[in-house]
Amino acid sequence: MIVRPAPVRPAPPAARRPAARPPATADVAAVLGPFVAWLASREPYDGLRRRQVRVVERYLRWAVADRGDPRTRRERFESELDVGGTAEAQAVASALDRFAEHRRILAIVPDLDD
Repeated sequence: MIVRPAPVRPAPPAARRPAARPPATADVAAVLGPFVAWLASREPYDGLRRRQVRVVERYLRWAVADRGDPRTRRERFESELDVGGTAEAQAVASALDRFAEHRRILAIVPDLDD
């Protein structure tokens, strides 16, 4: 007796289109973890640290799915939040500034694990 695989029908055209990439939780965690540790050494106020981490995590999850120009990603994120001119806008800007500072330090400091 010979067993052959069943014939495979081609998928309909809509199913062939690549789906939008969902946020990669592992990627976000890999970036967020060192930021959280660094922030703990910089910010003495626990409530402010937690708020900044929440904003940065939200930004990172949004950025993974974003398909636009990476150079203007932060501006698009802030405009999509639609909180311009409010205290929340200042809190978001402050958190993203802290994250940018952390990224600049990582870019300057040589990799110590090598």
